[in-house]
Amino acid sequence: MQKPLIVCCLQGRSSKGVLQTLDCELLRLPAAEQLLTTEYPRPPRLFVLQALPQDHDATRALIVSLRSQWPLTDVLVWAPQAEGGTVRTYFQAGAHDVVLQRQESKLADVITATLENQKFLPRMHDLTRQRSKGARFESMLSRSTEMWDLFELCTRVAPTDATVLIVGETGTGKELLARAVHRRSEREGRFVAANCASIPADLINSELFGHEKGAFTGADRAKKGLVMHANKGTLFLDEIGDMPPEAQQCLLRMLQEKRIRPVGSQVEADIDVRIVAATNVLLDEAVRDGKFREDLFYRLDVIRVNVPPLRQRPEDVFLLFGHFTKRLAKHYGLEPPTFTDSFLDALLEYEWPGNVRQLENFSERLVLERTQSALTARDFDKLRNTNLVETPQVREHNKQSVWRKSVDPALSLQENLDPVMEELEREYLQAKLKLHAGRVSETAEEAGISRRTLLRKMKQYGIDKQKFKS
Repeated sequence: MQKPLIVCCLQGRSSKGVLQTLDCELLRLPAAEQLLTTEYPRPPRLFVLQALPQDHDATRALIVSLRSQWPLTDVLVWAPQAEGGTVRTYFQAGAHDVVLQRQESKLADVITATLENQKFLPRMHDLTRQRSKGARFESMLSRSTEMWDLFELCTRVAPTDATVLIVGETGTGKELLARAVHRRSEREGRFVAANCASIPADLINSELFGHEKGAFTGADRAKKGLVMHANKGTLFLDEIGDMPPEAQQCLLRMLQEKRIRPVGSQVEADIDVRIVAATNVLLDEAVRDGKFREDLFYRLDVIRVNVPPLRQRPEDVFLLFGHFTKRLAKHYGLEPPTFTDSFLDALLEYEWPGNVRQLENFSERLVLERTQSALTARDFDKLRNTNLVETPQVREHNKQSVWRKSVDPALSLQENLDPVMEELEREYLQAKLKLHAGRVSETAEEAGISRRTLLRKMKQYGIDKQKFKS
């Protein structure tokens, strides 16, 4: 495996000595502007630049340009004894870290630590470049443009009282988004969560709106419902599509009148609750099927937040996997595992039907069951949970095999050979993919072609790798 490429521009420094001993390929540039104009043999893993003491604005502008041109490459700034305001400016511009010590050995230590953190993501640059706005929003991590647009929407609507409907598959982090909306709303009440699918139908009104003593068998005392617990705060209704019809009617009345009546009570109470609902089903279809009230749907669907599944944002797979693996290894007091490229290919190619939750559970299993050797694609297949039914959303249409049954003398030899050779190549690649359970990197290596060539031919022949995964 190639050593990571580190690009340095240190004014008045030779970058020899301590930095030269680092386990990396060091490229030294004499001028800062060359950082942006040099054609690198491969994507750099890290830019290291020295701050210009008399021109902090120029340093900041350079950081911004580097992060824009190389959004997946960290920028390290060496700024001995810089003032706090200057350091803050560098971080705001996108610097990964700022080294304040004068000793080159301290700089080398930070470079080593940065590379150590990056070892979870050695193939990050194979992904399409995305804009970089940092990685964290509240408790969520993402480098996806679509996710950051979603975060911006949540930030804009959070201070309002508008009802929010979060739509997404299981495990995509709908509750995390709901909590983020609540935290940024500055509402003084609490965040209260209720799973509509887990509450029995005959108790959901009582759970949500409360009940009086003796309202039904077993009601030996009065109970305050979840709505009242969330008063002046946010009530998160998860799996809203599974709410029984009677409860839907009560919820609609609450949204319309801002009042509730506990079960068995004749007295109504005023409430001030912000509703954030979530569903993994299409409520539009539930309305058409008569399973969900149309008037309630329009009350809930004021601001819709569509959370994309993990398979549609591959740039987040490595980021989240690295985060989970490092955090869990630290939690259990274990050394983080190491990976081969074939393992990372398998990680990226897998559909993750359980989304982020499944990836986190997989990361925990990997940390606890790891071996001393670097993990391969075969280890990936053993570690992941194969009990889940994988249902890829997009399946390529496979081309039907058609063999030429006779030679056409009116055509040239090459014209007669081309369709036969294509069919042979298609069946050969399908056989290899079947042998390697759809793993692209291993198939390409054994077939003697590059991974990019194999992917191109799979697209050309309409070969879907999913059909070969077992």
